[in-house]
Amino acid sequence: MAVSTGRPRRVVIVGGSISGLFHGVYLKRHGSDVVILEQDPKTIRSSHNAGIAIGPAALEFLAKYDDTGVQSCIPGVRTRLAYRQNLYWKDTNITKHLTSWGLLYRILRANFDGLTSEAVPQPPKPRESDGKAEYRAGKRATGLWYHDGVVTVQFVGEDGKEDRITADLVLGADGLHSTVKTLLAQATAKEYSGYVSWRGTINESELSPKTAEYFANRTVLGFYERNYFVCYPIPPDSGSFAPGTRLINWVWYWNMDESYELDQVLTDIHGYKHSNTVPSGLINPEIWKKHLANTVPSLSPTFAELLLKTENPFVTKVNDAICERATYHDGHVILVGDALSTFRPHFALATEQAAKHCLALGKVWDGETTLEQWEKEAIIWATKIRLGSRTMGAGHVRGWGEFFGAAWESLVFMVRAQLGWA
Repeated sequence: MAVSTGRPRRVVIVGGSISGLFHGVYLKRHGSDVVILEQDPKTIRSSHNAGIAIGPAALEFLAKYDDTGVQSCIPGVRTRLAYRQNLYWKDTNITKHLTSWGLLYRILRANFDGLTSEAVPQPPKPRESDGKAEYRAGKRATGLWYHDGVVTVQFVGEDGKEDRITADLVLGADGLHSTVKTLLAQATAKEYSGYVSWRGTINESELSPKTAEYFANRTVLGFYERNYFVCYPIPPDSGSFAPGTRLINWVWYWNMDESYELDQVLTDIHGYKHSNTVPSGLINPEIWKKHLANTVPSLSPTFAELLLKTENPFVTKVNDAICERATYHDGHVILVGDALSTFRPHFALATEQAAKHCLALGKVWDGETTLEQWEKEAIIWATKIRLGSRTMGAGHVRGWGEFFGAAWESLVFMVRAQLGWA
């Protein structure tokens, strides 16, 4: 693999979500001209009010490259464990920095292309060293070719018209179902976990005072028989952190093998069967009502209230996937974020992975390390997290048989990595 130092002058990023924006802001701040191609036609992508965690790499990135001055997260939220009807089973010192996907997206967009939003009504002015930045919504990549140091990306717009753009570097930041991976004919080890995540949010003010107080200032993991909840406070997309305006975000992991039942859950109100996620507002209400009727009686009243008062939940098949390679065409095409590795979300590290990839690639462009070393470290880290999250999911959702198998596979890999054999 040919590796050169120095930052690319022209960059195309396929995928305009969090990973694409991390890399887009970073490269813009260092003088590259960046075009992001995002297939979603909306000017501002829908967030479903989904919650995310922000780790050390993401915090480092924001400290260096975010010029909005907007608060990005609720810092240092402690974790409580609940077990069935015992809501106060154990308090821990585990902390997370919590935010919403929509708020982080708006902060990054404000830094990248000056997007104005309720969260960032006055986007920052460009720095003198910034390159040009363009976010093209409604553009779907359809082809990719490499010749003599130049990558050509073909894309089609909502109007059906095709166009092409050339770049020194193309980043595939387009997630689990990456088009760039398909265009590269990259084999991916993808696996359905055997369970889904029901998700939703509710404003603190819509809950009873007792329930709102219980969830307001902590992450709560609620364990039941082969299913469990993760609940935590997040700001709305508008970026409000005032008590009573925040949302309680909940995720409910539920066993569901490949079956007719899963097909029904993934079929929306229009009769369309989704391959992965049924968005908020499209879940068949009869399916949701039936699920609640069968499960709520076994839950504590506090968790039951969250579910019963949530409007428009959504559901996602929990998958994981990892590529064997991250770099292609002499390092001029690179997979980053979820396009390289998608974890089961138990450790909440997808955002952190994207930030780590971005900051570490900066060291490659600065000549401090090589692209080969970046790729090796990225894949080893991703494999550790992937195996660890599979172990956690198996232990709390799938049962002891899968847990011991996943734990053993994780342990073997950790030993091999420690010995330099991974």
